[in-house]
Amino acid sequence: MNIALDVMGGDHAPEEIVAGAVEAARAYGVTVSLVGKPDLIRRELAKHATAGLRLPVTPATQVIEMGEKPATAVRTKPNSSIVVASEMVKRGDAQAFVTAGNTGGALAAGILTIGRMKGILRPALVAPFPTQHGFCIILDIGANADVRPEYLPQFAIMGSIYARSVMGIAKPTVRILSNGEEDGKGSQLVVEAVELLKRTPGINFCGNVESKEIIDGAVDVVVTDGFTGNIFVKTAEATARLLQKVMLQELTRGPISTVGAFLAQAALRRVRRRLDDSEYGGAVLLGLSGLVVVAHGRSNANAIRHAIRVAKQSIEQDVLGKIQAGVTQSDGARPRKVVDPV
Repeated sequence: MNIALDVMGGDHAPEEIVAGAVEAARAYGVTVSLVGKPDLIRRELAKHATAGLRLPVTPATQVIEMGEKPATAVRTKPNSSIVVASEMVKRGDAQAFVTAGNTGGALAAGILTIGRMKGILRPALVAPFPTQHGFCIILDIGANADVRPEYLPQFAIMGSIYARSVMGIAKPTVRILSNGEEDGKGSQLVVEAVELLKRTPGINFCGNVESKEIIDGAVDVVVTDGFTGNIFVKTAEATARLLQKVMLQELTRGPISTVGAFLAQAALRRVRRRLDDSEYGGAVLLGLSGLVVVAHGRSNANAIRHAIRVAKQSIEQDVLGKIQAGVTQSDGARPRKVVDPV
């Protein structure tokens, strides 16, 4: 198994990206192809013990920066690390591509280089989200700011297959994010999508879900548009970080509370671990004919390691093959002529 890794993408590239690749190659026994500027990659590799690990270097002299327009950058930078890694997947030289770089660039390269799966109207980013009872998954969380109602049944099919195959949920429940539980609540998009979801075979659709119910663990798969999903996830992540900071400030404010914090440090570590998104690995871009995993731009070595783990699990479980079969069998997955916004 070969996983192509964009070494040049992310806030902490190339140091943390290479470190995460080394950890993943050692922990999972996979080949991790390091795509980027060879001199920088080899300089970072020299800092680690890599004997016996499969970490080939694939040259890519250009970088798609965070501020660039994704589609333009993909077309004008054919030797960028994102494009080169995508081409490896397209040719079959790698079974997956992992990046912590420009999300729009990864999406554009995925569509323009790897290509959409047959019958898929739009690919969607799916990621796990912590709840009171474990995890649910949410899609889309940023690939499509604007969607049509007919996209959401496909999101539900892809999310259900991912939940079963990767997360081990036998019969995942599916609900659509709205501002009320009752039928008829929500935007026009939600109202129209609900009727389509009710008629979509192969999913366990249970109606609307409010954001507070997601956190309570009331659903396994949440479908929404990428604009709403992205805002929901980023707001929740920022709120979790705020709560951790406030707790630390209050627990160290005085001598008595500091003693209490010392006694509770094991529990506090468990709380921090449950809310640490570096353990999630990254968002998987479902709906392409090849596997793409997009990690947080702020990813450290641990997050990159887990992003590679997510790619490995998805390959082993043949997530793409199962999605293709599920979409083909669905009456709601007939191909439509849709112009890509890239």
